[in-house]
Amino acid sequence: MNGLDEQGLKEKLGIESWRHLSKDRFLSFVSEMPNMSTDVALKIIDQFPDFKSLVLDSLGDVHEQATNALTSNWKSQKKVHRAFAEYRAILRQELDRDGLTSEDRFRILAMLGEIIDKEAAKDSEHKAFAYKLTTTVGGAAVIGLGIAFAVLGGKSEIGGGERT
Repeated sequence: MNGLDEQGLKEKLGIESWRHLSKDRFLSFVSEMPNMSTDVALKIIDQFPDFKSLVLDSLGDVHEQATNALTSNWKSQKKVHRAFAEYRAILRQELDRDGLTSEDRFRILAMLGEIIDKEAAKDSEHKAFAYKLTTTVGGAAVIGLGIAFAVLGGKSEIGGGERT
């Protein structure tokens, strides 16, 4: 721990008092908890009338932001898949044209193969984004709750003893 004190933390978060700690800045506060002594963390937490609600509300906001990001990404994905489908339909029509040489048909088939590969890559990109977002948000939530409740556990003597 680097022993971040209360005033230093307020300055780092850009607030004048703990009454000005918004839900957005609360997550920054939680991420700084490992850099504080337990005494400083408990002193700060004592100034919050309902710490548990602030934790749960903040995590709810993070969940909502992640859900919105996934929804937006999926809408974009659907547009891309529609464009790929239209392109494949055009190439199929080209294959049906009379008078195409074997060379023309092979070129169109190669274009179909390329577009299928590109669409598969886009799908994999979306899945990787969704996985990364889910694991990042989930990890942040677990870490944030773990830190917050570890400090609270020491405060309320959960687990049989007070923290030192």
